[in-house]
Amino acid sequence: MSTRRDASEAVSWGVRVAAAWTWRLLLIGFGIYVFLRIFGRVELIAFSFVLALFFTAVLHPLEKALRRIPGPRSISALLALLIGLAVLVGIGFFVAWQISNHSTQLSDQVSDLVTHTRNYLRNGPFHLKSKDLDQIAKNITNALKANKGALVSSAIETVRAVVDGLAAVLLILLSTFFLLRDGEQIWRWVLRLIPRAAQERVNRAGHVGWHTLGGYMRGQVTIALFHGIAVTIILLVLNVPLAAALGVLIFLGSFVPIIGLIVAGAFASAVALLEHGVTAAIVVAIAITILVQLEAHLLQPLIMSRSVEVHPLAIALSVLTGTVLAGIVGALLAVPLVAFLNATIHALRETPALPEGDSGFPVQHRESVNGDPVDGTTLPGDGDGDGEGTGSDPDPDAATAD
Repeated sequence: MSTRRDASEAVSWGVRVAAAWTWRLLLIGFGIYVFLRIFGRVELIAFSFVLALFFTAVLHPLEKALRRIPGPRSISALLALLIGLAVLVGIGFFVAWQISNHSTQLSDQVSDLVTHTRNYLRNGPFHLKSKDLDQIAKNITNALKANKGALVSSAIETVRAVVDGLAAVLLILLSTFFLLRDGEQIWRWVLRLIPRAAQERVNRAGHVGWHTLGGYMRGQVTIALFHGIAVTIILLVLNVPLAAALGVLIFLGSFVPIIGLIVAGAFASAVALLEHGVTAAIVVAIAITILVQLEAHLLQPLIMSRSVEVHPLAIALSVLTGTVLAGIVGALLAVPLVAFLNATIHALRETPALPEGDSGFPVQHRESVNGDPVDGTTLPGDGDGDGEGTGSDPDPDAATAD
């Protein structure tokens, strides 16, 4: 008489492991997909809060210094926020003032560039005829007229974007103020949402991640300031117009590591080309290249600690991914988030695991009866009805009683 056999017995252990990994990875991927869909619905709120966290990381040392002023914490938080806001508004007004003072000069230079380009296409190696150039200009004009409706629609979308931007600014200011004032209380409230056995571990990892984020942001401000001053000096020596405004642009572009400096530097080189020709543009391009190398090999390791440093390849991939997912804002936020996650995950892995028998993140590794490795959160004595080895204590405070 033959015994019935289960088909699963014929499946090898390696295939079982692969199947277990597969369905778990699929489940994780589905969870990430759902999270991104939800994130897309509240994109404005989410990005505003993340930006508020970054501003808080930069202003936190200033707020701590201002706590010496007598009075409630609201005063120090408000003063720190107003100082940071004044700096940002001052930078914006300075750039606008520089552009308005040199707008006529830039317009004439752009007109000269168009004339030189037209003459080059006509008399250079391409030998284009005037009729061909007129046809190209006519095609561009017709394309603009044909898409007039799309241009109007884009203008309406721009107005909506401005309204959304104002709402985001208000939310960022409000969130930054409360994070500066009540950051510790908010963090303790978040910890209470986590199982008690894991709170200490998450608390340590959170403090390490926050310290890393703050160090990264303040270090990046220092590096960006160095880049902006260096390029401004070079442009002033070359007598390039808008030298100070271009230095501010370099400063802002440096917050997108490596790539931002290259893009802003290319714009500065273009302005130098318009004003003083190829030689000045080459000098500016060489200076930008040197600054990029200094940032990668000297400034990053010197100003930021090793725990904050991120590999250049990871920086490039992070910036490109952030740009694809969320445009300029994503490019700005990508690298700080990667640095924060890198430090937090390392802290979680390096924090000692809880003793066996406590509930929390640690997982006990043991072997089954047939010798196959399995993961379990319970002890081998589970299920025998005596209540021992359940991996948890009915009294939450029993673990600390002895």
